[in-house]
Amino acid sequence: MKRTILAATAALLAIGSAQAQTMPPYSTANVYGELGYTWLKIDAAGTSSRPEAIRGILGYDAHPYGAIEFMLGGGVSDDNKNVNVAGGGTANVNVDLKEMYGIFVRPKYKYQQVEGFFRLGWAHTKVNAQSTNSSLNSTQSDDDFAWGLGLNFRFNPNMFVGIDWMRYSNQSGHKVDGMTLGFGYHW
Repeated sequence: MKRTILAATAALLAIGSAQAQTMPPYSTANVYGELGYTWLKIDAAGTSSRPEAIRGILGYDAHPYGAIEFMLGGGVSDDNKNVNVAGGGTANVNVDLKEMYGIFVRPKYKYQQVEGFFRLGWAHTKVNAQSTNSSLNSTQSDDDFAWGLGLNFRFNPNMFVGIDWMRYSNQSGHKVDGMTLGFGYHW
């Protein structure tokens, strides 16, 4: 009797572990959201600034190898630096991201818990540069082709962490790039 109970228990454990191994590492939910912290690099007027932003993405998995995404972001930290101005002097300039938003297609490939992807689409960025002595007050708004690439790692079927690099704008001597570390959830 003890051998029968032991054999039945072993069989149930074996079936349970086989079932757990066949469980897909990805959620079957098509809608996901991602919230990330972005370290920006803004090149303009012959200098680089590094403000920071929060970025949110709402996405829809339209195909196993592709998604559609909407992005919205805003600045959370400015960058102050001294720059040379016309006339030979220097000025302290405060650079910050006012807003960014966009729409993207995201080709992707999954392997076990890792997902690699590209992001291609359109983005709007609005950057403000203001000097302390009022010699420079500029707001630059750009609409441009945007692209990037990244990796996500799933630690359960619904949750993931990711890192990506994006080029949000590259127009007329004004470039906005960003590296984002994010957390996402499928529901």
